[in-house]
Amino acid sequence: MKQKIFLLFAMLVGFAMQTMAKAATPDSVFVVKNGIIVSAYEVGKNVDNITFEKKVKLDGNCVKIGDEVIEMKSALITTVNNYKCVYLSTLEGCTTVDAMLKGGKLLQVALTPALLDKELTFSTFNNEFDAENEFFQVAYTDVDEAKKNDDYEPVTVTSADWSTYYTGGSLNVSISEDKLSLHMQAMPKSGEVLFAAQYNGAVTEMKETPNHFTVDGKRYEMRAVFAEKKTDGINFYLTPGNIDNANELTNCYYYVRLFVPQSSMDGRVLSVQGNQKYELTFVDNVTDVNNAQTIDISNGASASATGTISVLDNGNGTYTIKLNIEKLGNKADRTLDVVYEEGTPKEYTLALPSVYSVADGKAVNLKSAVLTHDDAAGVYTVYLSAKAGVTTLTGMADADIVVTMPDAFVNDDALHGFSGDETNAKISVKYAGVTYSQATVKGSTALALGGNAKLTFADGKANVDFTVFNIKKYKGALKGHYEGNVTSTLKL
Repeated sequence: MKQKIFLLFAMLVGFAMQTMAKAATPDSVFVVKNGIIVSAYEVGKNVDNITFEKKVKLDGNCVKIGDEVIEMKSALITTVNNYKCVYLSTLEGCTTVDAMLKGGKLLQVALTPALLDKELTFSTFNNEFDAENEFFQVAYTDVDEAKKNDDYEPVTVTSADWSTYYTGGSLNVSISEDKLSLHMQAMPKSGEVLFAAQYNGAVTEMKETPNHFTVDGKRYEMRAVFAEKKTDGINFYLTPGNIDNANELTNCYYYVRLFVPQSSMDGRVLSVQGNQKYELTFVDNVTDVNNAQTIDISNGASASATGTISVLDNGNGTYTIKLNIEKLGNKADRTLDVVYEEGTPKEYTLALPSVYSVADGKAVNLKSAVLTHDDAAGVYTVYLSAKAGVTTLTGMADADIVVTMPDAFVNDDALHGFSGDETNAKISVKYAGVTYSQATVKGSTALALGGNAKLTFADGKANVDFTVFNIKKYKGALKGHYEGNVTSTLKL
């Protein structure tokens, strides 16, 4: 008897669904109660403050920009600075982000973990989630074009500013074991283009590196460590900032300077409140951008701070550093948790490397400099070469870079641009046989967008900076720096 009742019920439900589906428009949402459809709403219409977004139909794993459909062939997931990140690439077989960044097209989705497995509707996001703490961003980049063109801008949409270019949209990201399900659509305003993406399939998970820099509970990836050797120990500089040189530390959100004597670099755990020697400086450049916050503690002067420090010299040029500190600062409300395992720090130096590059290509080392002066023209010219030991103008016949600066701008330790008056017009940067100057970067035949340079010298040393912006031939900038010995010659 029960079996027949269930069968009749199934038939009734099926009939009801068919009837209401025929009566509704093709793009509808059905409300089912107790197994029976009780309402049908047209997609896109607002009913009782509920908007049902019409899905963009996509075939396969792809990204759609306007009418262009791009097939995506690789997928990665990882965690970066407290965000869950998904990467899709047109390149096959990619198992790392670095592999994806070699070329092709790339889609990156970053969102706070609480937004996973949620249907995110752009127009109601701020009502449904705490926009101060929850965030998503989707960005599509033509990697090859971005490498060539300094002015390239990726296609993006974020929870914070989606309404600038789009009328609405939705995002759903779900991860289950080794499978990824992703659907995103951003519906364009007049004059803009559709931005949509879809992926259903296998995904490779990149495990989070153990090295991290966590401030007040917010985790960042450890990106740079520098070591400055002292007589009795080492100053370590650690930061989540993505920098190559120590002189860029002041531009980072946070960094730590840690000094530990060599005698304590055996992995021992030092108590912040103890008597064993250490020094720690925590610099916060982001909480108040107008006033950097610096917190200093050391043995015997730890204030309210508690916790531990340990440094292990592994004996092969690598170090393991661990910090776990609480109650930092005047209010005793800051925490610091840092791990750097078996890493090789870069040398701490405030000197910039003597290199140049074109369109963000491979950096070329500059090893020689020759300086000359033209009394009649009132300019200095410095020849820079990738060859070592070049000390004559004859040897500089094939110089990599030639920078000319007017007398008025030399040794003032300031950058001066091509644009300006007749003095600026004397500035030039020559590369690959082409001279870039005020005369060649303006008008319809301009070779580049502009440029600048700086030249100082004294006591047989020279310091040179130069940049030419967006050279049309290379679709990118020429930029470089030289700091080192210079040979002065007779005037021209």
